Amino acid sequence: MEKKSGERPQKEFLAEVRTLGSIRHNNIVKLMCCISSVDRKLLVYEYFEKQSLDKWLHRKKRAASPGQSSTPALDWQKRLKIATGAAQGLSYMHHDCTRPIIHRDIKSSNILLDSELNAKIADFGLAKILSRRDDNPETASAIAGTFGYIAPEYASTFRVNIKTDIYSFGVVLLELTTGRQPILREEQMNLA
Repeated sequence: MEKKSGERPQKEFLAEVRTLGSIRHNNIVKLMCCISSVDRKLLVYEYFEKQSLDKWLHRKKRAASPGQSSTPALDWQKRLKIATGAAQGLSYMHHDCTRPIIHRDIKSSNILLDSELNAKIADFGLAKILSRRDDNPETASAIAGTFGYIAPEYASTFRVNIKTDIYSFGVVLLELTTGRQPILREEQMNLA
């Protein structure tokens, strides 16, 4: 992933390096290396042959590339495996790290799948490491995340805790079970 320089991309780049550099879990992407120059930032991750979960769930809505074979649908056993893996990664971030890590952008495109369809949580550019280990929310300076996945109470109060990610993960679970996108434009409503 290549990022252009600037204040916001620089903060996201440093947040991702700091976060992924301090944690190791089977269901969280491995940062292989990072390269930073004056005008470019580069993060190198392990390779994910099966790409992201959203590509599997919403592939019908995307035009297939010429010569690309169609991907078989995810059966219920595979969906359960993906959901369980992502949940284990989230649980590690929230409960097993020295200080809880709130991802703030859990969504199907940030859940990557390896060749065995093992789920790995990715994209920690918006992650927030909490200063304490309790259920009291901390205030964020701005709302971070993707529309359709953001918890309503987070959007209205700017207060973030592990429940922020749990809401977003619930939307992903709805996607996994219904196959629908979180924002249903044709029906002018959200999935959650």
